[in-house]
Amino acid sequence: MLKGEDNVRRLQSYLRALEEEGRGLPARDGRPNLSVIASACGFDRGVFYANQAAKLILDEATTALGLEADTHRPQTAFAEARIQQETKARSDVRTKSLEEEVMRLRAENAQLRSENERLRAVRRLMAETGRMP
Repeated sequence: MLKGEDNVRRLQSYLRALEEEGRGLPARDGRPNLSVIASACGFDRGVFYANQAAKLILDEATTALGLEADTHRPQTAFAEARIQQETKARSDVRTKSLEEEVMRLRAENAQLRSENERLRAVRRLMAETGRMP
């Protein structure tokens, strides 16, 4: 069985269980919470972006089952501000990490270009003289 078909089968099984329990889909901000659904199905949330069959089934289930109450919504403005601040902090850390990786890769790229140029010069010398330098 293909991985995509297996993911669709897992999603259908999960949706059947929700229907039998009389529950709606887990929600966040008025939309299905893809992370929670994917985790319950045993795959990555990216499946909903890559696997059109899974996306269509989820869209149909959203209409048929509806959404559960959004349990992730903060209770107070203070809690919401704290969550936003934590999210921004995580984003800043991720951005810094990516910037460091870009700098490292640029340095590596420059080193490899230099080495490649040196090897081209050696190859030209060998072609012209027939000897190793």
